[in-house]
Amino acid sequence: MLQISYRVSHFFGVVVILSISSVVIYWKSHQIRFTYSSIANPTRQQKTGIPIKACPKKSPYLVGPFVFHHFIGTLEDLNNKYEKYRPELGGKFKPLECQPRQKLAIIIPYRDRRRHLIDFLSHMPPMLLRQQVEFTIFVIEQDSPEIFNRALMMNVGYLEALKQDDYSCFIFHDVDMYPINDYNIYQCSTSPTHMAVAVEKWKFGIPYRAYYGGVVAYPKTVIEKTNGFSNLYFGWGGEDDDLGSRLAVVGLKFVRPPAVYGRYATPVHSKDKGNPEAPNRFRLLNDAKRRIWYDGLNSVVYNVSKIEKKKIYTHIHIAVDRQKLEESVELKKREP
Repeated sequence: MLQISYRVSHFFGVVVILSISSVVIYWKSHQIRFTYSSIANPTRQQKTGIPIKACPKKSPYLVGPFVFHHFIGTLEDLNNKYEKYRPELGGKFKPLECQPRQKLAIIIPYRDRRRHLIDFLSHMPPMLLRQQVEFTIFVIEQDSPEIFNRALMMNVGYLEALKQDDYSCFIFHDVDMYPINDYNIYQCSTSPTHMAVAVEKWKFGIPYRAYYGGVVAYPKTVIEKTNGFSNLYFGWGGEDDDLGSRLAVVGLKFVRPPAVYGRYATPVHSKDKGNPEAPNRFRLLNDAKRRIWYDGLNSVVYNVSKIEKKKIYTHIHIAVDRQKLEESVELKKREP
């Protein structure tokens, strides 16, 4: 139980009573009460009518390292779990005690990973709420039977998220990577950030020095500058390295948090069905720097099958016609 203490002071007929949860002033028998958020409940919103202050650059609620746990329960259980945070329909969460500095869209390229998605939805919001960020989780699901195209779903997620709100920061996130230190702050700087730098499946390292996958944060300005991501990597592999090539073309480098912060749990799972290795990935990588201007946001083609605004996330279903997409890229290439 929270222990509450009071202090009473007298100043020229004014009685001031202080507690950890409120300030009460008595002046000539009139009472004025100011209420503020307590540390015990960082989600209580000020109700004084006074404009809410900006969130601090460093949240006071960070706990550092924490443990990943598989969630035992249903999606409805998660809906009930987060009801106290009052998310808007579609899963837009905001800190209730301060004004966030950025609007964050988390984009998850997705297919046939329901178990991982439920774990993600259980694991991520509590950390992000401790970080005092405003965020919405967008699950971009590519319909069957076309081979999965992760980078294409990132382009789609970016474009569809902007139809919902004016997001300034985008984090493209594999659904099976779970951060385990909340000092790995989910926000954007002026440079793109590679966040997954100590990954469990690689013994809390990365597979090679130039690796740029798993979880990356992009400010909106950088995504526009690189024309988003390639649309042509159907199947596993290659699209992460393509991102690095695009940054080099526009003269940018990615940054990383310290490895002690950028730690991710990655439960073991079997290979994805419908996502074989991309046979043309090395050819595409050799041509990546030239394709940046015609293979990306300006040539993407897709159809939205369905948008489901759920209580704690937005689920967007996408149909892809590979032939039309590749024709669109080729047409853009031929433009003067």
